[in-house]
Amino acid sequence: MTTSLNSYSPAQQGHALRILLVVTAVAVTVLLGLGLWLAKKQGAFDDNLVLRFSTSSGDHLSNGMKVVYQGFPIGQVKNLELTSNGQIQGALEVKEKYRNLATTGSTLELASAKLVGAELILRKHPTNTDSFKNNDAIDLKHFDLAHDLEKKVLEKIDPAIARVMAVTAEISDPNKGLPATLGNINKTLVSTEKLLNSLNARAQDPRVDHMLTNLDLGSASMVRNAELTEKTMQSARQVLGSTQKVMESTQKTMESTNSLVQKTEQTLQDFRQGGLGKWIAPARPANSASAPKN
Repeated sequence: MTTSLNSYSPAQQGHALRILLVVTAVAVTVLLGLGLWLAKKQGAFDDNLVLRFSTSSGDHLSNGMKVVYQGFPIGQVKNLELTSNGQIQGALEVKEKYRNLATTGSTLELASAKLVGAELILRKHPTNTDSFKNNDAIDLKHFDLAHDLEKKVLEKIDPAIARVMAVTAEISDPNKGLPATLGNINKTLVSTEKLLNSLNARAQDPRVDHMLTNLDLGSASMVRNAELTEKTMQSARQVLGSTQKVMESTQKTMESTNSLVQKTEQTLQDFRQGGLGKWIAPARPANSASAPKN
């Protein structure tokens, strides 16, 4: 059995109404906080940099397309419109933390013909440090990736083709090319064949064989003479060595004999100077032999 609202007292109805209002207020507060958090998350309260650009063609441009720097997204296109004079005007928004990348003199490049979609690329000025201000204009340049690749490929291929053509011209040159080289090789082969035939004919001449035999005999004789000479020199060295040894031995013997004589003479002198030696072997005076006899 259900109880109707009218069955509650006015006090109970007022209490329920207050609870409903509190719950509604809390829900609204939570929803507002969630909305503010989402807005802050999306950068709604950031001090983003807004720049304007214009171009003659809107191909590959769209609202919300990314603006990148060195491959990293730093902003997006916020507004595009076609003016009455046929120009395309747009605005892009750069995130607050990337404002210093957009310096004066920087440009935008529309990179089209990519594998997936297109994007605006910010090219920072290499030297300027002053940042753009809000609603400043920035130049937009179209950059066709396919055309650029074709241009680079042609720049690489053209010199290679020129070198191939130059090599082909050198090869086909009748004076210095392949035909002339082959002709010179043929002439060299013919001359070599003639020289070999001449050498073969001379080798079959009996006189040449006799001369070669004599040369062999002379060479063998020279070898034998050289061997005999070497043996003779070795014998001479041995004889000289023996002679030197004999001379050294003789010299030692003479030195020993001389020493013995000196020692003997010294011994005699010492004996004569002694008491007994004066009577047995008196020393003769130096003039005794020449004195006259009475």
